[in-house]
Amino acid sequence: MAKYKRILLALDLKPEDDEPVSDQAITLANAEGAEINLIHVIEPIYSYGIPPGTESKFDQWQTELENSAKEQMEKIGQKLSIPQERQYLAVGQIKRQLLRTAEEIDADLIVVGSHARHGLSALFMGDTADDMLHSANCDVLAVNISKK
Repeated sequence: MAKYKRILLALDLKPEDDEPVSDQAITLANAEGAEINLIHVIEPIYSYGIPPGTESKFDQWQTELENSAKEQMEKIGQKLSIPQERQYLAVGQIKRQLLRTAEEIDADLIVVGSHARHGLSALFMGDTADDMLHSANCDVLAVNISKK
């Protein structure tokens, strides 16, 4: 019996980061007979303290960012033969959106890339992989993408 049925593959939409992560997800999916679901999370553009009347510019940038991400997701989905109904584009806090989507699709495994930050960089910037390892209700595979 396969351990994994549904894999949630988190994408950065940067080919150099996504390829090693998606390679691992595909290898596991093939070995387990699991389906892969894609997700990319866009953090909202915050406009606190901007001059009144310029909010529309931020809304326009957010929309352009979302449209661009959707196009990139669709290309990756086509390349990996993942239908659009298993591609998720979310806006919000990365950790929260990944966990919410994993729960909604009943994911057995979340596959994320890890930049393996250390010291102050890790303290201030955080690491999505570390957040997932400590928060997810399913298994998490953190693929080290800082090795080159």
